[in-house]
Amino acid sequence: MRHTGWMSVASVLTVSVALFVLAVFGVLSINLEHAATALDRQVELQAYFKPTMKSSAEQAFLARLKREPGVRRVVFVSKTEALSQLKKEFPHDTTLWQLISQGNPLLDGFQVYTNRAGEIPPLARMLRKNPDVGQVVYQATVVSRLTVVTRILRDGGYVVEGLLAFATLFIIANTIRLGVFARRREIAVMKLVGATDWFIRWPFLLEGIYLGLMGAVLASVAVIVGYHWVFQTAAHVVAFFPLAGVTVVERSTVETTGAGGMAVGLLGSLWALRRFLKV
Repeated sequence: MRHTGWMSVASVLTVSVALFVLAVFGVLSINLEHAATALDRQVELQAYFKPTMKSSAEQAFLARLKREPGVRRVVFVSKTEALSQLKKEFPHDTTLWQLISQGNPLLDGFQVYTNRAGEIPPLARMLRKNPDVGQVVYQATVVSRLTVVTRILRDGGYVVEGLLAFATLFIIANTIRLGVFARRREIAVMKLVGATDWFIRWPFLLEGIYLGLMGAVLASVAVIVGYHWVFQTAAHVVAFFPLAGVTVVERSTVETTGAGGMAVGLLGSLWALRRFLKV
C-alpha cells in the first residue's frame, strides 16, 4: 500500500464515499422505522362502560383486558375526570355548561394502547361484542392507513439498503481490481516460479480488508458527526418529529460500516483476483 500511495488513497476515499452513502440511507431507515413505531404506538382505542356497571366490576374488567395479547397499556378515565377535562377544553361553551349543571352525563371509560396499530381493529371487535361495553371509538381509517404506510416504509428501507449494499460491493471490487491490474506482471511472475494461489491471495485479501476498514472509519466519523448536528438542530426546529437516539444511530453505523467495509473489501479482493490468477 505504501508503494501504491495515491492509488491506495483513492481506494480508501472511494470505499468511504460508497459506505457513507450506504450509512446515510441506513440512518434514514432507522429514523423512518423509529417514527413509524412511535406513531404506531400512539394510536389509541377509546371505550365506555354501560351506566349500570359497578366500580368493582369495571376494575375487574380492566385487569382482564390488560392481560390480552398485544395490549400495552390501559388507562381508566372516570366520568368525573372526563368532565374536568371537558371543562378545561371548553371553558366558554354556555350550552355545555347548561347541560353539565343538570348533572354529569358522561360515562366511565378507558383508553387502550397496543403494541401495533394493526392490533386495534380485532380488539375493537372483541370489545363491541362484550355486554359490559356500551361504545367503542377509534379512527379506523387512520389505523388502516398507518398500518399500510408502516409496512411500506419498512419493506422499502430493506430494498434500498440491499441495492446500496450491492452497489457498494461493485464499486469496491472494481477499485481493488485496478490495484490488482497494476500488479498483474508481478502476479504472473510469482505464478511462474511456483507460488500457490493462496500465497498470492493473502496480501491482497488483507489489503482489501484494511482498505475497507479505513473507508468504514472515515464514513462512520462523517455520518456520526453529521447526525449529531442534525439531532441538535432538529430538537429546536422540528421538535415534534421523533428522531432516533444518537446512541442507537452511532452503534448501528459503526457496526454496519465496519462489518460492511471489511466484508466488501474481502469479497472485492476475491472477485478481482480470479482473473489474474489464471496464468
